[in-house]
Amino acid sequence: MTNTQLSNGNVNGHSTGPVDILLIGLGSIGSVYSYLLEKSGRARVTAVARSNYSLYSTTGATLDTDRFGKVEGYKPHRVFKSQKEALEDGTRYAFALVCTKCLPDVLPNTTLLADAISSGQVEAWSLIQNGLGVEEDLYQAVKESESPVMSSCAWLGVVTSPDGTVVRWTGNDLLVTGIYPPLPAKGSSDTRVFSQREDDAVNLWSDLIKAGEGNVKLTDRIDSVRFSKNVWNCAWASVQGLTRTTSYPFSFLEPEHKEMIKSFLREIVTVGFESSLLWQGMIQYPAGDVSEGLEAVVNYAWDKPVGMAVSRGGGHRMSLLVDVEMGRPFEVEVITGAVLRLAQKHNVPTPRLEFIYAMLKALQANIIMENKKKAEEKAVGA
Repeated sequence: MTNTQLSNGNVNGHSTGPVDILLIGLGSIGSVYSYLLEKSGRARVTAVARSNYSLYSTTGATLDTDRFGKVEGYKPHRVFKSQKEALEDGTRYAFALVCTKCLPDVLPNTTLLADAISSGQVEAWSLIQNGLGVEEDLYQAVKESESPVMSSCAWLGVVTSPDGTVVRWTGNDLLVTGIYPPLPAKGSSDTRVFSQREDDAVNLWSDLIKAGEGNVKLTDRIDSVRFSKNVWNCAWASVQGLTRTTSYPFSFLEPEHKEMIKSFLREIVTVGFESSLLWQGMIQYPAGDVSEGLEAVVNYAWDKPVGMAVSRGGGHRMSLLVDVEMGRPFEVEVITGAVLRLAQKHNVPTPRLEFIYAMLKALQANIIMENKKKAEEKAVGA
């Protein structure tokens, strides 16, 4: 197989047969993108499901969408309980699509994907995960094979019912995708040229999403897009997890107290500008606005979530808050820890961020210990 050829008869970006895709993580995000890929009529999704295997291997779920109405009984082309089962028939997958949380302190991507990596049956990798640096360990694991690694940020409103049977998808969707490693920052002495194989992979990926009526944009600087998106996550998801509330109550703070929170936001945004991941004039997704500079980003990161919460009479509960409430490990390392490590690398003082990170680490440790205790008690009871 040449560098310009992908599996399933795809040569130079032109598919002559259905594209097989291996999906890891059939949760809210995974179900939406599985549906869009198969809606293209050009892709077959083989999903690895664990907790929801029984549902998706029998009746399927209802996708309740604003865009396409109700899709009853949706399930991917094939569903397996493990990667080994999905790989044992020798199927070659054009992509492995990863839609899980990135938890390097609990389950690194390379551990999660060990079977798929070692199989040699995956041509390229596509990660739809929150946070910064989610791609690096996978990239290091597959770079000798020259398998392209694509990284995506998704903006869409989606929530799954407690029993998993209904996936509610509101509003529109946007996926911004780029090759990892990205092009270097402007003015950098580093050089980077995307290979033909990388170009073919990202173009095929984009074509499939568009054919399924999904909205996708390509970027050469996915690291920059990730940081821009992570400003909100690092700021508001962290605060929500610690306070167990949304952004709505913050609208009632006195001006001097609001400024304390904005000082925390300013630390995060400053790290972005000092590391050249943010800059004046860059496009900010999902709205496509042009950045007017550091203070404008800070004000937007305060005004938008708080303003939306006030207009709706209640704030949005971010996934990190939901994870904490459900007693599940959360993305502390890639959302908050990664920004702190960038700050240290570029000598940016971030005392508030350091404090928040330490509190979140303690909260994460407690959740992990409690889960371990429950598992041990269940094992004894069995």
